[in-house]
Amino acid sequence: MITTIDQNKLKIAIDWINKLANGMNPLDGSTLPDSDIVNNVHISRCLFYVSHVLEDAGKKSSSRQKQYELEFQLTPEIASKVYIAERTGIAMFVKEINKVIPENMQPLAASKVTQWLVSVGYLVEQQSNDGRKYKAPTELGTSIGMTSAWRGGSQGQYLAVSYDANAQHFILENLFKL
Repeated sequence: MITTIDQNKLKIAIDWINKLANGMNPLDGSTLPDSDIVNNVHISRCLFYVSHVLEDAGKKSSSRQKQYELEFQLTPEIASKVYIAERTGIAMFVKEINKVIPENMQPLAASKVTQWLVSVGYLVEQQSNDGRKYKAPTELGTSIGMTSAWRGGSQGQYLAVSYDANAQHFILENLFKL
């Protein structure tokens, strides 16, 4: 899956596809013979369709590639505004953090938090029998209020890690170490 789109390459691709759909050689602008396959009405319509799909993808990509003026940084003022649930998962907790940061600040990713928790010994990465990796709380993690339970989902069993209010406060107090 492409996560970022090179807008310049995309414009060239759209231009060339449009030229082909209109029966033109995109390299030199010459008219292609009527017998050329791109002049088949079905091929031409397909090329116009692909052109529109690429244009839409380019618009969506450029709107997602927001430029942030500030890197993520949690100040005590911002931390004091974060909603602390009785118990929550890391994705929901990070969503609450991102709700209170300035619009021009890069949002925090849940993966950054879990990577940090692994690096300092509160979570450990393990592997299930089917080869999938997951993170589980260590004794240290459990001591600050992290718990886990196996749940079933559309992709099979997974370990859901929950963070109580104490664990959430601990993370907020230490986010500057990320």
